Amino acid sequence: MKKGIIVITLAMLVGCAAAPSSIQPASVSRIPYTAMACRNVEMLLTQEISNLEGLSGEQRASRNWVLALSLLIIPRIGALTDNQEDEIAQSKGKIIAMQDEFTRRCLDDD
Repeated sequence: MKKGIIVITLAMLVGCAAAPSSIQPASVSRIPYTAMACRNVEMLLTQEISNLEGLSGEQRASRNWVLALSLLIIPRIGALTDNQEDEIAQSKGKIIAMQDEFTRRCLDDD
């Protein structure tokens, strides 16, 4: 029991990579999308959603590695693993900007 508490405490001290769902979107302007054709915005939105899924998978893998290596009591191993937090935040921000622009301009055309 005591050993389990120590391992959990050490894992928390190492500083695990954030879960993709807990990463807040970055603020991204929708201005670049205002002059684009609706079809292009929709295509870029689909591509960015796919990109976010890939980044999220990489982030989950990094998080799992940090946890697994922390359990082996290798201190500060989290600094050696890839972390996609900034890229995920940017991707989420782009998706929101594109969705906002698409909704504002392209759905009104229907």
